[in-house]
Amino acid sequence: PDAVSRAYYKLKEAMGKYPIDSSIFNGSIALDCGSAPGGWTKFLADDMQCSLVYSVDPGELLIDIDNVRHMKMKIQDAMPLLKHKQSKIKIWVSDMCLHEMQAQVDFLLLAKEEGILEENSFFVLTLKCNTGHSKTFFDSQAEEILENLTSRAETGEVAMYHLFSNRSGERTIMGFLL
Repeated sequence: PDAVSRAYYKLKEAMGKYPIDSSIFNGSIALDCGSAPGGWTKFLADDMQCSLVYSVDPGELLIDIDNVRHMKMKIQDAMPLLKHKQSKIKIWVSDMCLHEMQAQVDFLLLAKEEGILEENSFFVLTLKCNTGHSKTFFDSQAEEILENLTSRAETGEVAMYHLFSNRSGERTIMGFLL
């Protein structure tokens, strides 16, 4: 399939690196936070064969796929709507650019707390350092965020990668919320 953006390859690489057969997610409902222009959404809809992908971003999507529902808003505005729909998300992915890296974990755990996520939901989060710190400093920040996640929630098989497709100030965290 034609990639919409560089981000498409980031999720493709992450799923190839994580030790799981992604066919277990065929037919699942997924949510892509910070989805514009649609690279991760396209990967979820086409490659992972999700039955429905909620694509959440106030920006425009460059794709038009039948099983994609674009929610043109921020994730904090989409969550009450998803809760009202009684949606159960199996795959939560986020490549959002946020002021604080910790917010990636906070939104994920809020979705779990609100009952939006299925039991044993799978997540992929990109941690992005938007300030000019050293690699060592950034790696220690990313480790702190990973420790924060695993101390606040029951998780399984959590891994952190510096993917080829990640920029120097990005790390990808993947795993299951149990």
